[in-house]
Amino acid sequence: MIIALGVLGFLGLFAVLSLIGVPGGSAPSLGPKSYRTNVDCQVNTVGSQGTVTISGTITGDATSYSVTVEVLDAASHQRIGVQTFEVRGTTSFGGNTAAQVPVGPAGIECKIAKVA
Repeated sequence: MIIALGVLGFLGLFAVLSLIGVPGGSAPSLGPKSYRTNVDCQVNTVGSQGTVTISGTITGDATSYSVTVEVLDAASHQRIGVQTFEVRGTTSFGGNTAAQVPVGPAGIECKIAKVA
């Protein structure tokens, strides 16, 4: 009788786990997006105003991406600007964003901070 209760408990646990999507169950899963990016930026400062022009490309297996680009001071690596681009139906993105100034003598760096 104890063995029968143990077997029933195990089968009940297996049924619950398969319903909630534990590996081995039938729940669908989405994989990560595969992509390749390239980004470039130029800074233009006039007095206490700064503008960064960002241009980039993304290629991969998805039809749309949300790409966040951070603009950093090259010497201190402090963030001086950030811009998010919604990329659909194309591989290129770009635009202008305000930048905190002053920018150090080493210039700026752009990096892809997030892709979704």
